[in-house]
Amino acid sequence: MSGRWWRTALVVAATLASWTVRVEAASRDQWLGRSVYQIVTDRFARTDNSTTAACDAAQGNYCGGSFRGIINKLDYIQELGFDAIWISPAQSQISERTADLSAYHGYWPNDLYSINSHFGTSNDLKALSSALHKRGMYLMLDVVVGDMAWAGNHTTLDYSTFNPFNDRKYFHDYKLLSSDPLNDTCVLDCWMGDNIVSLPDLRNEDQEVQSMLGTWVKELVSNYSVDGLRIDSVLNIDQDFFSSFNKSAEVFLFGEGATKTAADICPLQSDLNGLLNYPLYYILTNAFNTTHGDLSAIFQSIDYTKSLCEDVLAMGTFTSNQDVPRFGSYTSDISLARNILTTSMLADGIPILYYGEEQHLSGAFNPVNREALWRTNYSMDSTSLPSLVQSLNRIRSYASGDGKQYTLKSQAGRDYLSYLSLPIYNSTNILAIRKGFAGNQVVSVVSNLGAKPATKATTKFTLGADGTGFQSRQNVTEILSCKTFVTDASGNLTVDLSSDGGPRVYYPTDSLKKSTNICKDDDSSTGTPSSSAASSASPSPSTGAQSSLFGLSREIRTVLVTAAMATSYLVI
Repeated sequence: MSGRWWRTALVVAATLASWTVRVEAASRDQWLGRSVYQIVTDRFARTDNSTTAACDAAQGNYCGGSFRGIINKLDYIQELGFDAIWISPAQSQISERTADLSAYHGYWPNDLYSINSHFGTSNDLKALSSALHKRGMYLMLDVVVGDMAWAGNHTTLDYSTFNPFNDRKYFHDYKLLSSDPLNDTCVLDCWMGDNIVSLPDLRNEDQEVQSMLGTWVKELVSNYSVDGLRIDSVLNIDQDFFSSFNKSAEVFLFGEGATKTAADICPLQSDLNGLLNYPLYYILTNAFNTTHGDLSAIFQSIDYTKSLCEDVLAMGTFTSNQDVPRFGSYTSDISLARNILTTSMLADGIPILYYGEEQHLSGAFNPVNREALWRTNYSMDSTSLPSLVQSLNRIRSYASGDGKQYTLKSQAGRDYLSYLSLPIYNSTNILAIRKGFAGNQVVSVVSNLGAKPATKATTKFTLGADGTGFQSRQNVTEILSCKTFVTDASGNLTVDLSSDGGPRVYYPTDSLKKSTNICKDDDSSTGTPSSSAASSASPSPSTGAQSSLFGLSREIRTVLVTAAMATSYLVI
């Protein structure tokens, strides 16, 4: 009798455990509220906590970053305001150093079932996952599913050394993509890499390959309690593959495809939860990397992407990553860096910050854009960027959480994250954006005027109440300075960027009551508010349906917002 009881209990426990895993798997909606810190594992933090260990990024060698090192520096990541991390591919890599350098980056796998010993052990990765979850943070793993790696040209390749794809039958025939890059078939079937490090291309369209990768990813997610995956080079993989892979992974998937054109990447969203918003990255970089960029192009690009992608809210926004130049390589002007970060982190989508952008690192290309962060001593006051990132993360988190209760009852909805951003003021050098329903709206003002705006530049202007949603004589807090301003009798707000070129981030003062970490230690936040009466020299505030740009009235955008909210649950 007792034996049957224990057997029954074990069956019930196993069933409950399987249910628990399914319930705890982070959904698309849960990822929307996260802010992601992207890490090159070998370059973020060492197990020995050294901040002086040498690392010449140009040499392309392993520098000692590890899973344990990341655990040791989770306080730093959380202090910046991030609640998720994305780390390098963790699988075993080719061991040889070649003319193409070492595999410290994680994109040259040869054994999917073993962990890169340079980063640590399987238990170390499990410990990292556990440490994150104890803090309420998410873990996203980078994965390579389109090819394997071999140190040498294709004539020397021994397929039997790969795990699990240990036979030539799993791969496309040899032909380098670089030899025929404009051929659509070659884009999917040809080999990336070169003749120094061969990257034999998997037949992702084959059912057997799909099944093997599905078995592997299911085990990977389960073993390490993974909350999300970033998939490398999705534009080079047959689209039909992602449907089966998504079902096997059962976690949120980010697809990476480096293209300037939304039309190239958006069709993949039917089979992937999310995509990296490369089209927005290119537009933002061109707009902010000098004082001569054109900010008016930003929302033209955003609107175009919205028209093609079925779920812009699940797209990752970023200003740099391991494959592109750091923003600091374009300019040393901290004002421009502050403005592009503000635009990216408060945009529709999931904000992603490449490690070291908060320190204004300046590597201009691969491999020098993969510097050792420990050399910065993880400073929170090296420049104004760490505190900026912290403030942006905090206001986004608050507006998507406790701030929702302050949404005015007259509004069509309450969900901050699902509100599609509205451009409310735009010129070549200045852009003002509203996100959120009245009472819980974040109004950001960015520019590419630089730290010392030109004397003749327009730096003072008025935001109309019809665009901001602010009310008559309303107190609004500028989040980055913690200063309070008062709108005029019509609800208009005057903005002055003459001192530093921005950015500015405004939020209703009374709606900050539930906040415990936004503008609570600054006396100016409770001092006498500054008047925001419109200057006669300022541009006229926008009025009526003309308050939104590019042919869409504010009323039509409201309908789009409501539709996005209604359909957001259908994408899961």
